[in-house]
Amino acid sequence: MTGISNKKGKVKSASRLTASIKKDKVHPSDYLNYDTRFSCEDCSHFDSEKQLCTLGYNPIHHLKATQTEQFFLAGNMAFCRFLEID
Repeated sequence: MTGISNKKGKVKSASRLTASIKKDKVHPSDYLNYDTRFSCEDCSHFDSEKQLCTLGYNPIHHLKATQTEQFFLAGNMAFCRFLEID
């Protein structure tokens, strides 16, 4: 059986179906002082009318509202590694 070992029991948990989103720490002064482009809405690969990434990625973790909420909750953000700024 494949999966992740569970220290509390003999049963292994199920394998992760999708890769987790990598989140980077963001220093509060950097967030406040710099006009950083970090969300789908800033990217040339984002179709704002359809709310879709033209590269086929799920934009939910990289939308401006989600990014801002994540920063204020945990001090980190899920930056897209394919962000293209025109």
